[in-house]
Amino acid sequence: MVYTKRLKVKILDIDADKQIALLNSRTAKDLLASTKSRVCVKFEDKETNFIIDLTDKFIDENAIGLYRDNTGGLKLQDGDIVEVSLLSIPPSIQFIIDKIKNRPLTEKQITQIISDIVYNRLSDTEISAFITAVTINGLNLDETISVCKAMTLTGKVIEFNRKVILDKHSIGGINGRVSMIVTPIIASCGYYMPKTASRAISSAAGTADCMEVLADVSFDINDIKKIVHEHGGLLAWNGKVDLCPADDKMIMVRHSLGLDPEGLVIASVLSKKKSVSATHLIVDIPVGPTVKVRNREEGQRWASKFIAISKEIGINTKVVLTNGALPCGKYFGPSLEARGALEVLECKYFDSLAEKACEIAGCLLELVGRVDEGKGYDLAKDTLLSGKALSKFKEILKAQNGRVFESEKIPWAEHKQDIVAMESGKIVGLDVSNLTKIARTAGAPSDQLAGVVLAKDAGDKIKEGETIFTIHSSNKEKLRIAVEMSKELLKDTVKIEKVILEEMN
Repeated sequence: MVYTKRLKVKILDIDADKQIALLNSRTAKDLLASTKSRVCVKFEDKETNFIIDLTDKFIDENAIGLYRDNTGGLKLQDGDIVEVSLLSIPPSIQFIIDKIKNRPLTEKQITQIISDIVYNRLSDTEISAFITAVTINGLNLDETISVCKAMTLTGKVIEFNRKVILDKHSIGGINGRVSMIVTPIIASCGYYMPKTASRAISSAAGTADCMEVLADVSFDINDIKKIVHEHGGLLAWNGKVDLCPADDKMIMVRHSLGLDPEGLVIASVLSKKKSVSATHLIVDIPVGPTVKVRNREEGQRWASKFIAISKEIGINTKVVLTNGALPCGKYFGPSLEARGALEVLECKYFDSLAEKACEIAGCLLELVGRVDEGKGYDLAKDTLLSGKALSKFKEILKAQNGRVFESEKIPWAEHKQDIVAMESGKIVGLDVSNLTKIARTAGAPSDQLAGVVLAKDAGDKIKEGETIFTIHSSNKEKLRIAVEMSKELLKDTVKIEKVILEEMN
């Protein structure tokens, strides 16, 4: 038998991203709990777990404080009486220690770790230890497969009652919202593409951030199924649907630590795709000196793991290594990248973003057998240039409670400043990482209107004093700081070679 204490709920008018419960120190002592202890909270026929923090200021004895947005689905209100009991230390703690010591983990051990993350039996410190151990020691193929399967099993799966579901994913690090172009192309061709996407972690914008400029992105599973059944595709934020809750929690910790361990990234991508019932998948791995995957050999290693694990979980996957050394399109930032995607769909120009979108959509169409190998690009491009993709995208926007349907209707930031060339020559390089830093310094992605617009592309000639790029921001001070950063990083961000190397008489 476990000692249980009845406590009165106090809802704290604070939003939090962690399931933490506050106890008075005397109440905690009676439960034999301390900071970071785990407790089970039961209300009526439901229960959930919380990590404990202690306070004597805000919480009275025999009460429990819970953040208003994090009651674990118990739907508690002020004054409710709950049963609280101390939980024992989970066995996964020992498995994490084993991983720290570079001992391979079994499928059962990994499943226990993932389960304990989902059900809030591990603190952020313990999750951080697991992620750090994986970063240092890696995951072998069997371990990665186990993580992927466990993350899928502990989340929800959306069933569409179709044999073929298409999807794509980029491991990130580069600008340009390819998914906003690929999805309507694929849906226009008669296939289902339920594109769930993340918000920005280290980039200037994520697909969900950009789509949110134009329409709603937070939908539950029933909404997603309805939109996809009626329109063939959607672009939704994956944080609302709780598809892989363990992955979502680990991403938050990975972000705070700045860690992207290979095995966890691969398992994260494939578990999310399995959770939307994807059968055919294109994985885009940008390769470049300043992005996540630095060279082709590294990219090939990632690709082989994606393909091997996909076979284990029943997804027909093709990996494409793409150029991450140069920007994809001219925009960085949520509203700016949304503008770029719409301009491509409106056929205002055909740039590197359009080219990449057609290449990836073409690969998907070939993978699913719609056309012969080598013919997918032509079909994707024809679908784009015919206006069919734009019509489908507007249809999807309307279904997602769209607010903006034309690129010209997207507002610009109140403040902007041009960054000009200090010398004449030919642009031979544009550093994506530095351009992203500048856009984020200007306020992106939290400021939807902030970012960077390139005036020149690699290969263009430029004269001293001409604009290379323009920084946009809703905040004057952030703009000033971004401009100063641009001046400091300019030579590393924009590589210019003189056209005339030497003059001789």
